[in-house]
Amino acid sequence: MYINKHNRETDPERLLQFMQAHSFALFITTGENGMPMATHLPIELVVSADGPHKLVGHLAKANPQWKTLVPETPALVVFSGPHAYISSSWYDHPNVPTWNYLSVQASGRTRILSDDETLALLRIQLDRYEAASQHPVSVDSLTEAYVRREMRGVVAFEMTIDTLEGAAKLSQNRDDKNHAAIVAQLRQQSDPNARRIADEMAARRQPPDRL
Repeated sequence: MYINKHNRETDPERLLQFMQAHSFALFITTGENGMPMATHLPIELVVSADGPHKLVGHLAKANPQWKTLVPETPALVVFSGPHAYISSSWYDHPNVPTWNYLSVQASGRTRILSDDETLALLRIQLDRYEAASQHPVSVDSLTEAYVRREMRGVVAFEMTIDTLEGAAKLSQNRDDKNHAAIVAQLRQQSDPNARRIADEMAARRQPPDRL
């Protein structure tokens, strides 16, 4: 993806943490006809200490996108975070409006998971997303036999990450006065995304490049 030099996220740990925190992502592949196919779904990051990191998820079998997952299919996963509109009126000089945001993109090659690997993925996802429930369910509480029957309706996949890029567009190129004005205006917005962007801007503030 295009990333301005001011906005490139280069901290590997921050990229991994972002993917874990924003796991509802956009999974994109290309069909035989050359047309892209995309599905929004939860995707889990599997961190490896001695090899490439991986992403795992599953598609509904009724979703024809799973048929693009032939061995070594190239794929793209987009993780999106908070974003906010930046008004021209917030500057002390004429300027165009823009949009601040956080995003990570991962690309790599896919393979379809076995039944046992699919069961392990569903166990991880249920344990993670049910953790905050008052009465959490699990593979064991649903019974493994029941989950395996339901697995007939899904196709799970793994993507080995070849490239990982992050964008943190947070008005890094603005001078202190205008940067502070943008933060102040965002904190006055009712949209929680705007306030989250303001917090990120303040936390990450570095002196702008001196040209």
